[in-house]
Amino acid sequence: MLYFQFLALFFGTVMLTVAPFVAMRGERWIDFLREVVYPEEQPVWFWVAGAASVFLVLVTWYAELTTSVHLSWVMTLYITLAIPKFYLLLFRYRQTRKIMVSLMDRGRVFSLGLAGFVYCMGFAIICLGIFAF
Repeated sequence: MLYFQFLALFFGTVMLTVAPFVAMRGERWIDFLREVVYPEEQPVWFWVAGAASVFLVLVTWYAELTTSVHLSWVMTLYITLAIPKFYLLLFRYRQTRKIMVSLMDRGRVFSLGLAGFVYCMGFAIICLGIFAF
């Protein structure tokens, strides 16, 4: 139970902290995404982050299958969404970058939409960690 509560509180807090930062920085956040997260060539750190994500998914599924925590499947599903994300970033980088750059070209609308989505998801996840586990 503490594992799922820790995951929910950690990810929820990070998302609630990052969302206002994304909204306030606007264009500078988009520049950061273009230079650091989605440069022309695929960064090497994607492979390390992908391996860490796979490890986290495996540990989470192990905890899901060996414990009976109420609503833990929600957190397991959320963590499992890292797999398709890193598949696209590792093996389909050019196509993914092209889509992300086209979204980032929308400027302030993109950063406000991203901040709003991240904030809402962070609020839902932190509520899950506080009230469900």
